[in-house]
Amino acid sequence: MTTVRHLPTLRSQAHCKAHKADTQKPTLQRAYLHPRCPGSISLFILTLLASGLTNIYGQTPNSLTTFNRPTLSQLIQLPQTPQPATFQRIDIDNFSRPTNQPTQLYSPNPILGGQNSIQQQNQQIIEQTERYQQIREQQLAEVRNNLAQEEFYRKHMEWMAATKSYQQAFKTLSGFNPDSFSISKAVFTIENAFFNNKYNYAEFENVLKQTAQLVKQILKRENLSAKSNTALNYGIMKLYQQKNTYYNPKTKQTINIKPLQYDFDDFLGKKDYTKMFAIKLLSTGKGQCHSLPLLYLMIAEQLGAKAYLSLAPQHSFIQFVDYKGNILNFETTNGNLVSSNWLLQSGYINSNALKSKIYLDTLSQRKLYAQCLADLLLGYESKFGYDNFAEQIRQKIMQVNPDNMTANIIESNIKLQLAAREINAVGKPDESDLPNYPKAYQAYLNMQAAYDKVENLGFQDMPADAYQRWLKSIEQEKKKQESKEVQEKMKREIEYLKKIKVTITDRTRD
Repeated sequence: MTTVRHLPTLRSQAHCKAHKADTQKPTLQRAYLHPRCPGSISLFILTLLASGLTNIYGQTPNSLTTFNRPTLSQLIQLPQTPQPATFQRIDIDNFSRPTNQPTQLYSPNPILGGQNSIQQQNQQIIEQTERYQQIREQQLAEVRNNLAQEEFYRKHMEWMAATKSYQQAFKTLSGFNPDSFSISKAVFTIENAFFNNKYNYAEFENVLKQTAQLVKQILKRENLSAKSNTALNYGIMKLYQQKNTYYNPKTKQTINIKPLQYDFDDFLGKKDYTKMFAIKLLSTGKGQCHSLPLLYLMIAEQLGAKAYLSLAPQHSFIQFVDYKGNILNFETTNGNLVSSNWLLQSGYINSNALKSKIYLDTLSQRKLYAQCLADLLLGYESKFGYDNFAEQIRQKIMQVNPDNMTANIIESNIKLQLAAREINAVGKPDESDLPNYPKAYQAYLNMQAAYDKVENLGFQDMPADAYQRWLKSIEQEKKKQESKEVQEKMKREIEYLKKIKVTITDRTRD
């Protein structure tokens, strides 16, 4: 028996760090064939800084920055967006006098002309000098303009080349049907854009197919039908709960597969943004609350199983419906079925969030599609900052799902920057005097409206340390009576499915 350390792998010859693309084309290797051997999808949150509207990217898939409505006094203290750097001035002394102008300005013997002639010639000298100066300034203006156009064009072409993979990815995703699309293709498109399209989808999909085949082997060993949605989800959960063995019919080898694990090392992706990716999870067998649920959904898609992404503050998990119609919560970070009460105990889910269904509710295909676009946006922003193309993606998200939390928080931060700029431009008046400055006042009202929408949706900032404490409480939750009952109930249902010979049509939420 050959032993390997993790699921089928996608290995790159050069590991890609955040903000730095691979210089070598990575290869995809499958452990099954080579025994040597993804504010949400999670709730993603951006905070756009005043200088350049860049963000601090956090879990779901990075640690969330504080979302607090600023007071007017705080608003006017925000640093102002710096003005674009000007091009280096050109030394006008390096430019010669135009060659097509006469060099002789007066007659050789001005005395013969009398006093009037001298005055006329002096006036001619003055006028000619002024003309020279005008010509020189026109020439310099043309040179500066040409240099500026050339510099702009150069930088634009550099940007086009650097962002080509993201432009292609956005075009590809925009061609998807929001109500019916492949989550596997979407995740691969998003993550491959970060790697400048260095991976091959056929190899990526083949790894997923092998993993799905492993699930079928698990079900066969336990005498469960691969036509039962409950059984299929049970088999996928086993990948997160225990060590499994995969038999490769081509090589006639049996391979040990370690359970998928939570990666506590840089789980926020601050040092290495690729820690967010399902590609990284398939390569190492370790992921976090963004990539682990994504992989679950992709395996379910390969199997034809019904499973749903659900969100909690800074977090995502899986929900599915058993054959009795019960909604079960599966925590991919620890491989446990958990109760809804435990999810509520994070302390950061309020009534507005439950009412708007941004938390603890299954995402429809359309909302999941919007989250995929949000993932693309945040990956792009992490490499290139926030620009017009990023705003184009955000607008697309809002068209698909106006309540998408990522897009709305970005908008609130943009409106904050605009308000700060306008208020500072009119001399930082007191709030009572602000209505006297219509443009600044309107910008202030727009900012308040954007913050109102985010708060009404139910978003509450969850500090990273609070999230870690909540996540670690899964082990304690596992021992509690309510969660024990959920797990025991699932065991009884599986035992029942093993005994019956007829196929039960499981219910779905579609």
